[in-house]
Amino acid sequence: MEAHFKLVLMFCFIISMVNAQDTIPFSLGPDNRIYIKASVNDSKSLDFIFDTGANGMVVNTTVTNSKLNLKFDSSTQNTGANGTIKQKVSTGNTLRVGKFERKQENLLGIPYPETYYSFDGVIGYPFFEDYLIEINYELQQLVLHASKTTIKSIDSYEKLKMTMMGEVPYIDFSVFKDDKEVIFPAMIDTGFNGILIVYYKTVEKFNLKNRYKKIRESKSSGTDGTVIKSSTVTIPKVMLGKNIIENLPVNLNLTPTSTDFTSILGGKVLKKFNWIIDFKGNTVFIKTIN
Repeated sequence: MEAHFKLVLMFCFIISMVNAQDTIPFSLGPDNRIYIKASVNDSKSLDFIFDTGANGMVVNTTVTNSKLNLKFDSSTQNTGANGTIKQKVSTGNTLRVGKFERKQENLLGIPYPETYYSFDGVIGYPFFEDYLIEINYELQQLVLHASKTTIKSIDSYEKLKMTMMGEVPYIDFSVFKDDKEVIFPAMIDTGFNGILIVYYKTVEKFNLKNRYKKIRESKSSGTDGTVIKSSTVTIPKVMLGKNIIENLPVNLNLTPTSTDFTSILGGKVLKKFNWIIDFKGNTVFIKTIN
């Protein structure tokens, strides 16, 4: 069973950059997530996930309570894949990745189930949103660019429109049903370890249930403990930009939830491309990895 989670946080930030570097190495985990080194309040090095589908910062209290002495003095409503749940918040922290530093940072505390989640925390995209974020899966590097002029190879990328929905980035994704193209927004989510989840409202809207060859049925749990039933099917043809992917296994969500998410595109697909994400310009550039 593929574990997945999603969060959307809304905080105000005070940003401080100290001798900012432009390249941050990452490791691609066996779970297809991007892992970078970070520290909280001058702590020892911690393993954080870089998550384009999160607009805030998180500590996994299941594993960090023994590493960090954080005071959780506030709370917030955390919107996830299953709906909204109240979570505790630690205010006034310093979060550092390499030479990038953010002070007065709010850290959401989530006790992820130890069975599935062993990371220390999550770095949401706002940590680097002032830059064009290049995710180079081939070299396993995050490269931060001040402008497009510093990206020599950008002309070899395909340019796609990006839409911010609920403070997270989406691009159009196409699936084919009875040889007819169905287009819906898919979240660019490096924090999701799977392939593609299509949520209940989208499944119902486009009548995708019982249209494809079924592989299996499964259940998964969100961060709020809600159990979601899914059907994994094989879709013969999907498209991301001009790129055709054949026989893609896709999870169709069969459980109604209150989430407004349409679909989530995860690391198993994202790692097939190198990405340049321009959050301020609402643009994505993708290039197939040969």
